[in-house]
Amino acid sequence: MSRSDLGMYGLVIGAWLSLGVVALIAVLRGWRPRVRGSGRLWRRGRRAVQDLPAGWRDNYRLLLATAAVATVLVWALSGWPIHGLLTGVAIAGMPFVLYPGGSEHAEVARVEALAEWLHQLSSVRSGGKPLEQMLRELGTVPALLRRESDALAERLASGMPAPRAYRLLGDDLDSRIGDDIVRLFRDHVRSRGQGLSEALSAQAALLDKQASDLHDIEAERRKARSEARRVSIFALLMVAGILASPSYSAPFATPLGQLGLIALGVSFVLALLWLRRMARMEPEPRTSPTAKERADEEQAAGRLEGAA
Repeated sequence: MSRSDLGMYGLVIGAWLSLGVVALIAVLRGWRPRVRGSGRLWRRGRRAVQDLPAGWRDNYRLLLATAAVATVLVWALSGWPIHGLLTGVAIAGMPFVLYPGGSEHAEVARVEALAEWLHQLSSVRSGGKPLEQMLRELGTVPALLRRESDALAERLASGMPAPRAYRLLGDDLDSRIGDDIVRLFRDHVRSRGQGLSEALSAQAALLDKQASDLHDIEAERRKARSEARRVSIFALLMVAGILASPSYSAPFATPLGQLGLIALGVSFVLALLWLRRMARMEPEPRTSPTAKERADEEQAAGRLEGAA
């Protein structure tokens, strides 16, 4: 490797190391990236993190910053970028290896949180408060729903029409249960009937029953999760051992070897996603149009109007 190449690598590694240190400091100071839009991929990624146990979920930003720093350090020590990239991916993906189907109780806990939220709304509604005021002012929302509840409260406080705010809540919850709750809210906006408290209580009771059923289903899927965890950990240890051994990793220390390493890394990630899909419960299909489906319908309607 020539001196000019060394200088170029030094500049690149130094820049990435600086960015990693800045990111780590920002995370430790409580920074959180704000991603505009509600793309399906972003929602899936956010839901996957939310499904992790509390310790991993609450500290995942710090784990990402650690993965970025490790990527740069391994790249600098090995001289090969893919070694560093795979190290960072392995660190960032470790929670999903240990919990291939998410936390065993994540889905149950979410249903229980929704039930608790509806019970709270029912109790407050019995005092005569309007629904929109309750949703803006309720301060005892379960932690698992804090993000969605805060977003809904901000939309209502900004003057957004309630039906639209509820529709966006359904996109945030992204589940059949969320669609049922949104339908209840939107029906109340149209009718303004007096039976909202009873309807909220009845919906909460249904969710309590569903959470109980999910406990039984989760117990049957623990074996699949355990098998997926063992396979993933064995594969990671084997790859780490190969890359740590100079004799075994020598074929990967070439440009062609780096391409092969990328292919192996992508194959492992795809296999992990497949194991994760098999180890977790498939969500029930939504009963209301998603944000993408509504956008497609609006575009189709606009094309028809333009053609007319």
